[in-house]
Amino acid sequence: MRIWQIVVASFLLLCGCQGSSRHTVTTGEQGSLEGLRFYPPDHSRDVDTDTDPEIFWLQGYKPPSRFTVSLKRIDEYGDLYPVSTELTSSGTNRWKLKVVGTLNEGTLYAIIVHDDTRGEQKEAWFLTEKRIRKSQAGNPSPSPENEFEHTVTIGSQ
Repeated sequence: MRIWQIVVASFLLLCGCQGSSRHTVTTGEQGSLEGLRFYPPDHSRDVDTDTDPEIFWLQGYKPPSRFTVSLKRIDEYGDLYPVSTELTSSGTNRWKLKVVGTLNEGTLYAIIVHDDTRGEQKEAWFLTEKRIRKSQAGNPSPSPENEFEHTVTIGSQ
């Protein structure tokens, strides 16, 4: 049993964990959340499931000296669940939350940015697309409630 614990611990140490549920950024700036924008924009619908969300500040605005950013999945009860992401700089005052894997289809997500110096928070919500299942012929697959329906034509011969 002890040998398996060592093997697992060594594997995690060598390979590392993929992503994190939140990221703290120290910028050295003296700005605020004013001018903060999100991609996808707040209240976006039909967002592709392979989208990597971004945050950025408009020209003329600066980010706070320290902020935390995270991506959360929101269930039907409004509960928030962390999504594993990797944070990368994608330009001046711009960061990308690279999703580890893909987003779930037909799901609500929130990008949350917290100004650690002022205690303020901004967020943007977006909904991923709900893909229609296709049969091999390219037609939509029947929904489960219609799966066993048949058309019968009765006529005289």
